[in-house]
Amino acid sequence: MHRSGTSWLAGSLEEMGVELGEVSTADPHNRRGNRESKELMVLHDSVLGDNDGSWKRPPRRREWYAERRAALSDYVARMDAAHALWGFKDPRALLLLTEWRRRVPHLEHVGIYRHPLAVHRSLESRNPRFDRARAVKLWVAYNEALVAECARAPFPLLRFDVPPRELDAQLAAAARALGLAAREAAFFDYSLVHHEPDADAAVPWRCRRLWKALEEHRLRP
Repeated sequence: MHRSGTSWLAGSLEEMGVELGEVSTADPHNRRGNRESKELMVLHDSVLGDNDGSWKRPPRRREWYAERRAALSDYVARMDAAHALWGFKDPRALLLLTEWRRRVPHLEHVGIYRHPLAVHRSLESRNPRFDRARAVKLWVAYNEALVAECARAPFPLLRFDVPPRELDAQLAAAARALGLAAREAAFFDYSLVHHEPDADAAVPWRCRRLWKALEEHRLRP
């Protein structure tokens, strides 16, 4: 899900040797950049738009038209030619993984999640129209996809809103699982983390089943 620590995770893995290509390294809402490829973001937005949806309104039908499939194939071929080990980060892709699996049969995943109220506060800080009900509904849509993918073929799943030492331990364990040379990541800056809920904030009832599933799948070093 957006605003769940995905930029931190991608930036940290980049420091460990995963090439991301041309990505954002600074933007108004993230001093170190969201680590997303504009090319892929536009492609994913286009696929969602083709199906009468968007990242904020996930469509039920998620068909890739021939033009979009060709664009993805071209992107994968260029990254394969340029880098021995590469990856990408875009939360939208969580809604569109079927075609990614076709184009990259041995695609490896790593996921991350965050308390739904923290996600809501972060979304709301950028767009006041993201009221709690809307943010929670979106959190559920993305994290349902995340849990389903993890259940299909388990992969490292991290929780973002934990103390820094525990976050580092999760990252190191994920790096080992991915065959990367784990080292202390300098990408993390706790001063950049905002919008955390109160320590005793309850998970909204609509999210509790999913939260439990996420916690069951979570990587525990």
